[in-house]
Amino acid sequence: MPRRPRLHIAGAFYHVMARGNRKQQIFYGDKDYEVYLRLMRKYSQRYNVEVHGYALMPNHVHMLLRMGAVPIAKFMQGLQQSYTQYFNKAHFTVGHVFQGRYKSLYVDHDEYLLELIRYIHINPVKDGLVEEPTKYRWSSHRSYFLNKPTFVKTSYIKNLLAEYGGTVIDDYRLVPESLPRPAGAPDDSATVSCRQLFFSPPGLPEILNELCMVTNIEPGVVLSSGRTQQAVLARRLFAYLACRMAGYPLKDVADYLSCSVVSVSKSLRWVEETMASDAGSHITKDIERVKLKLV
Repeated sequence: MPRRPRLHIAGAFYHVMARGNRKQQIFYGDKDYEVYLRLMRKYSQRYNVEVHGYALMPNHVHMLLRMGAVPIAKFMQGLQQSYTQYFNKAHFTVGHVFQGRYKSLYVDHDEYLLELIRYIHINPVKDGLVEEPTKYRWSSHRSYFLNKPTFVKTSYIKNLLAEYGGTVIDDYRLVPESLPRPAGAPDDSATVSCRQLFFSPPGLPEILNELCMVTNIEPGVVLSSGRTQQAVLARRLFAYLACRMAGYPLKDVADYLSCSVVSVSKSLRWVEETMASDAGSHITKDIERVKLKLV
């Protein structure tokens, strides 16, 4: 079965992640990190890609990119192939450096964009590499915190923070549990709902497991025909994540849930209408948390 082509939206933000082959290291010393950053800058300038954030970890890479007219695939092909050639020559190895296809996730809300830059910059702390983000040399955190000259575009995120009442990027409590949308900002839910956000889509069992962890409900309850409020809500959220976020056909999701296509369609409409209302903040929060786990 041919791979699904990646959706490209010029001007859109994407979270891109690439792992080392078999989760092995892709950076062994300062020169490796420096070469990767130099190549990132080279290809971002060549293909008019804005780099808004990154974290280079020993065995994987996170990037927050804003794409121009050229698709992500072209940028990533140049970056990854060039680094692979360098790496194999420098370390006397052959073969793949990166594990299969990189992952790319379309960033559909301002709130998620702010949560994502936090997630990227806090990675070195979570992995025990440093005690605080400012001490990690191989992320874009210093570009924000120290205003260090760099190819990273920081103004958009900083302006967004100002709209939401934040002033600094180093305070990782700046993204509260629920961010108010700035006055006059458009409601994205209707235009975003039909887009496929996962481009190397997770399996339905994986989506279910992550959703159950977030909502604290057993998978068997979701897959049953139980009518408790929690079970019904979980099934609706699952249908939304599977169809709208991962691009699965309604029939596939209906078969997985042992229900009708009409039921799945009603679930999608309910989630979209609820998210667009004042009562939808908790649903949006759960959906964004699941999306982060599926990256």
